[in-house]
Amino acid sequence: MSNHVRIQLAHSPADAALISQVFDEVWSVKTMVSPEIIVASLHNGAYGSVAWDGDLPVAAAFAIVGKSITHQPSELNLHSHAAGVVHSHAGQGIGAQLKLHQWQWARENGFATITWSFDPLVRRNAWFNMVKLGASVTNYFQNFYGELDDGINAGEQSDRVLVRWMVSATCEPQSSEVVVEQEGDIVIATPSDIELIRKTNKAEAQTWRARQRVAFEEAIADGYAVRGLNAEYSYVLSRS
Repeated sequence: MSNHVRIQLAHSPADAALISQVFDEVWSVKTMVSPEIIVASLHNGAYGSVAWDGDLPVAAAFAIVGKSITHQPSELNLHSHAAGVVHSHAGQGIGAQLKLHQWQWARENGFATITWSFDPLVRRNAWFNMVKLGASVTNYFQNFYGELDDGINAGEQSDRVLVRWMVSATCEPQSSEVVVEQEGDIVIATPSDIELIRKTNKAEAQTWRARQRVAFEEAIADGYAVRGLNAEYSYVLSRS
């Protein structure tokens, strides 16, 4: 865990522009999220933050206010649209610091839950979100954002799983243990490094997407839901 990084909340148009700038660097794209959208969202209660290493902005996060996803209409949900760390500072625990900062802010501001989506093919993200942070998968969406054109996902179908992180129901974030499949469960595998596969063998990457999509959609149609992640970084689905 990186101890030299400080995280500051975003308030001003300059802060919004900085978040947008960090996102563009992380995803190798121009204006992934416009500063104007970030400013308007912050003005209406959204969350934004920038992580600094000295005078260098090295990570950022942005989350918008959403409706309740429970049966309690009065409960607020914070939807984390994006959080990223620049390449030079990856692997130092800054992403975890950002998410924990976001969780604490959400708790202090009356949010019951935090949600976000991630690509189910990226196993390191699955492990981080589901095991390290303890978020649970609630939905699977085919081509959630349409076809993307950023430097990481260009030309890819944007299938996503949505996860929910409990906030008001617990005093602090709770990590999860890996699960062991039981008789009758469905196990859906992840590739060891889909990002490398996309760079070296696009056809194989597309095969992985198609195979995983069919597995998720058939399992969900049959009444299965994701129970967790096993030690082999595969999703374990049980009848709900």
